[in-house]
Amino acid sequence: MYHIANDQRERKSAAKLSAAAERILLGREPQKLSVSLLSSEAGVSRTTFYRLFDEPDDVLKYMADETFHRILQGYVDLIERAQKHNLSVPNPLSWYEEGVRKNAGVIAGIIRSGKSDVLRTAHKRALKEFAPVLFPDLDPETDEFRFFIEMRAAVVIASMTAWVETGGRASMDDIRRYAARQLKFFSEE
Repeated sequence: MYHIANDQRERKSAAKLSAAAERILLGREPQKLSVSLLSSEAGVSRTTFYRLFDEPDDVLKYMADETFHRILQGYVDLIERAQKHNLSVPNPLSWYEEGVRKNAGVIAGIIRSGKSDVLRTAHKRALKEFAPVLFPDLDPETDEFRFFIEMRAAVVIASMTAWVETGGRASMDDIRRYAARQLKFFSEE
């Protein structure tokens, strides 16, 4: 678990630890995260680490939560601005693509650590938080909503994982085509 207050000093230390984790996981020889390695790489004390995080994996959870919150908050802000000015809302896939590209280091680092489940959990949490704006026609108390959130998070994280594992060669159009082919499987009788 992480314990980061809405305090500028704590957020700065958390950002240093997050950046250190990303460098370590994206390094030529990625290493297993440890408190000592993270603290040393970030230039913070072990005491600071333990004030903010319980264990090294919590840094990844924090990074994932911050990333998906930022991506979806940006899209929600865009929706609200568009509605306020009677403009059309941009395609969410384009927004995701841009968000993934801007956060490719964080996402790739977490995937390379073997912790893509952390990304899926963070994505689900952000989807649920912003559901009233993103999916106003879905009732959060229904099974359909639960399936929708699980499936959306799973497809997005699986696509990101494959994208990282293939060296980022696939375009968003390629990924859409691959996903459509897979989804066709569900619609066949």
